[in-house]
Amino acid sequence: MKGKRLIDNWASWDGYRLSQLTPDGFTVRKRTHEGNPWIGTFSGTRAGGYAFAGDVSGGMGVALHNFWQTCPSSIEIDGARTETATLTVWLWSPEAEPMDLRHYDNVAHDLDASYEDVQEGMSTPYGVAHTSSLTLLPLEGYSGKENFALQAADMNASARLMPTPQYLHDRRAFGVWSLPDRSNDARSRVEDRLKAYVDFYHNAIDQNRWYGFWNYGDVMHSYDPVRHTWRYDVGGYAWDNTELASNMWLWYNFLRTGEAYIWQMAEAMTRHTTETDVYHLGPNAGLGSRHNVSHWGCGAKEARISQAAWNRFYYYLTTDERSGDLMHEVADADQMLYTIDPMRLAEPRELYPCTAPARLRIGPDWLAYAGNWMTEWERTQNTKYRDKIVTGMKSIAGLPSRIFTGPLALGYDPATGVITTECDPSLQQTNHLMPIMGGFEMMNEMMRMLPLPEWQDAWLDYTANYKQKALEINHNRFRISRLQAYASYHLRDPRLAREAWHDLFSQLETAPAPPFYISTVLPPLVPAPLDECNGISTNDAAIWSLDAIYMQEVIPMDE
Repeated sequence: MKGKRLIDNWASWDGYRLSQLTPDGFTVRKRTHEGNPWIGTFSGTRAGGYAFAGDVSGGMGVALHNFWQTCPSSIEIDGARTETATLTVWLWSPEAEPMDLRHYDNVAHDLDASYEDVQEGMSTPYGVAHTSSLTLLPLEGYSGKENFALQAADMNASARLMPTPQYLHDRRAFGVWSLPDRSNDARSRVEDRLKAYVDFYHNAIDQNRWYGFWNYGDVMHSYDPVRHTWRYDVGGYAWDNTELASNMWLWYNFLRTGEAYIWQMAEAMTRHTTETDVYHLGPNAGLGSRHNVSHWGCGAKEARISQAAWNRFYYYLTTDERSGDLMHEVADADQMLYTIDPMRLAEPRELYPCTAPARLRIGPDWLAYAGNWMTEWERTQNTKYRDKIVTGMKSIAGLPSRIFTGPLALGYDPATGVITTECDPSLQQTNHLMPIMGGFEMMNEMMRMLPLPEWQDAWLDYTANYKQKALEINHNRFRISRLQAYASYHLRDPRLAREAWHDLFSQLETAPAPPFYISTVLPPLVPAPLDECNGISTNDAAIWSLDAIYMQEVIPMDE
């Protein structure tokens, strides 16, 4: 053959490397030997994260899911000239900067100044996790670039076989929630806002590049309209870390719509918040970290962040065993109360008499633990966990003012599940955090499984009287419309229903529904065009949406 003699003098390539070091840039390079440099000029924006090593007789393909989203990552082939090639998937590319898990600063910045609750020795990443998913694909041989591109697209699509929203709704999967309802103008207005919130954050994830090995899946907590940026660098206003049940906000939106893009957001948030925001070993195991610039930077290590409630959706819709393991991890997380008191700073033990071995708040602490126990009971049929829920319900129902009993931190025995108080029986509290960290949604499921009359009465009393008591006791105007909606539905009280809807759409400063106007900010005020909503915060989006999704079901507006 003409030119055959030239083959022996052609360069022969032994190694290939696909590298995605930023969300917006990848390179493909190759080298002849291990000791020689990588060459090549091919680059692009976002790679599919798929590579094949083989020839016409066979080979192996590998895909790293969320390849560009969880950068810096690489896939490398070595020994391509030999009989046995090697495929290496770098979850953290050796070409990237070294992984640096130190807290972002050496000093704390105060709750008042930056919403930051940093405590000595607590801003540690020891025990956090990250799960990466890979797919290996044995192939009969090289099948062409088009087929490889299709395989890469299939791996990235992450298609799921799902029940319809109607089927899930009819069976009350995951409690009480509504299907989209545009049967009149008032209900359409609610649906418009629900969709606007999700769509805004879907775009914000990409516009703000909320990607990376340790960040992908989370969103920011609060926006700064003065600087035209999210407060990525301001203490507790940075990463959201499940605050006000942002996971549930996305999951219930998916359940009611079946939209694939919402699934992707909810799946990514679940993977992140239940792995990176939670400790899986070490002295904080079983607890999670409150929102901060560093995901693990806040000194508040609490069960509300690590609770099984966040993982239940993904687990029961996919049977993902990693999610099952994570839920099992926290089944006995209340044992951590022996060593870490969630109210050690906010309400020190010496302020009120308490001889119990530990302390907790009814919510979000006990509600988070009860959700853990409910999940462990339904998955394993271990009645020990069911009985612990019942013990807690009866304990709370027997307190002087039931759920309103003060102080915030009550006595608790992790061995028995009994909750007590030794304080003045007239002392009361309301604690607005109790129902808005997943507790309300979990209780809707729990009371169907455990219809305990004294607890149902206590819960109804709480929902019907929370708003007024919060104003009287704490001068707190933080309103939670789903509580009024629950009371309205069960008491058949249309007055409460009207009040709940009025509160939801109120434009008062203390209401969770600020005006929602989106404008586009252009360079040079920002590095790239950015959709801006001045009053936006993830707290507002989550609490408003969860209120509305519940209210559309139990007290829908006629007009």
